[in-house]
Amino acid sequence: MRRESAGARLLQVFLRRYARREARAVAPFVLGPRVLDLGAGEAYVAEALRELRPASICSADVGVFARTPGPYVAYDGWRLPFSDGGFDSTLILLTLHHCSAPEAVLGEALRVTRRRLIVMESVYRSRMERFWLELLDGRLNGLRHCGRMGVAERFRTADEWQALFESRGLRVVETRWPGAWWERLVHHPLLFVLDKRPAGVLDSRGGTAWTATPRGSCSSSCGVATRRPSRR
Repeated sequence: MRRESAGARLLQVFLRRYARREARAVAPFVLGPRVLDLGAGEAYVAEALRELRPASICSADVGVFARTPGPYVAYDGWRLPFSDGGFDSTLILLTLHHCSAPEAVLGEALRVTRRRLIVMESVYRSRMERFWLELLDGRLNGLRHCGRMGVAERFRTADEWQALFESRGLRVVETRWPGAWWERLVHHPLLFVLDKRPAGVLDSRGGTAWTATPRGSCSSSCGVATRRPSRR
C-alpha cells in the first residue's frame, strides 16, 4: 500500500474543513430526504451534511475514495447504478471540470434526480484567473487518492456553465459565491441551485430509490449493487 506524504495528510485536514463549509453552503437548498453526492471523493461533504440536517445520503465516485462511514458507490463514470428519479436532490460539487464528458455526467445526474441539482464549480473571469485555477487544481488534487485523481479537463466561465444547465431544461433558482473573501483572491467557487421543474410542483411518484447497507455499498430499487469502476 502506497504511503501518503506529509503534504497529502495535511491536505486531507484542509479538505475536511473545506467540506464543512461546502455542506453549510448547500444545506439550505437541499430538498427531500434522499440525497446523492456525485463526485464525492473522500465523502467529507456527506459526513458534514448529515450533522446539519436529517437526510439519507449516498456518495458516488469513479473509485472508492471514502475516508468516512456511510453508503458509497463506485461506478464507471458513465452510468449510475440507480433508478430514474431515485433521489430528491443531487450534489455535484467541484466535480464537473474533472470530467472528460461533463454533459454525460450531468445527464445521468438529471436521470436519477427528481427535483433539484446543486452544482458548485470553479469559474474564471480572466486568463490570469484561469492560470491560477489550473495551477492550484493540478498541484493540490495531484496529492489526493494517492495520485490517482485526474487533472481538470476544462474550466468554464459562469455564463458557460449556466448555458449548459439551461440547455438541459434546468431552471436556475439561485447563484451564490460561497467562498470567503480571501479564497476568492485565487479561487472563485460559484454555487448553482437548479430545479428540474417549476417551484412548488412535486413529483407524484413514491418509493425509495436505494437503501443503505453496510459501508461501501448501496443497493438501488433496480437491483444494482456497488460496482468497481472499469476503464474507459
